[in-house]
Amino acid sequence: MKIGELSHRTGISVSAIRYYERQGLLGEPERSESGYRSYGESDVERVLLIASAKRLRFPLKTIRLCLEVLDGGEEPCREVAAIVRKRLAQIESEVAEWNRLRMALRQRLQAYESGSLDAENALCAILGAGPIFPKENTMSTIEVFTAGCTNCDEAVSIVREAVSTCGCEIRVLPADGPEAKSRGVTLAPCIWKNGERVFCGVPSRAEAIALLREE
Repeated sequence: MKIGELSHRTGISVSAIRYYERQGLLGEPERSESGYRSYGESDVERVLLIASAKRLRFPLKTIRLCLEVLDGGEEPCREVAAIVRKRLAQIESEVAEWNRLRMALRQRLQAYESGSLDAENALCAILGAGPIFPKENTMSTIEVFTAGCTNCDEAVSIVREAVSTCGCEIRVLPADGPEAKSRGVTLAPCIWKNGERVFCGVPSRAEAIALLREE
């Protein structure tokens, strides 16, 4: 097939396919007698794999590494899984930081709109309202994403018991709800603390206390 057909079948532009070739992600295609590039079914699969990796925001260096493993006759999923675990941990850390910032901004805006911010000595009441993340508010928020199953009910019960004396806020949320989807929750029960995932499954009471109880 010509490059136009490859583009049509994969949904990837001709210019992008040529870019993949220049970057060494696609092998040099064969040429027809008339000099046109000629591609096969293996090229369709390879372009789709590259496009999928790019949608997941894998850098070209990582994609190239995975393709080299594949070209060597090995299954690249083990390497990919290790990369995904590392990237997922990084994303979850970033999400936790964004959640903290969102909470701080929301608190400042609400305080401003309610008239409780003192702007007497500040150019802007919102921007000059003390620390971004107030240290005095140390109460944790525990969230349990559940699917309404027996294991989920058990997890909620264990969590409530573990934090019963520390004053933590506990939220029980549906595992198929919008907040779960925004965080990439795919398993239930799944337990989060202060915007970070800490456990999936039913923890033992000792595990719940160690993970959730305030020092």
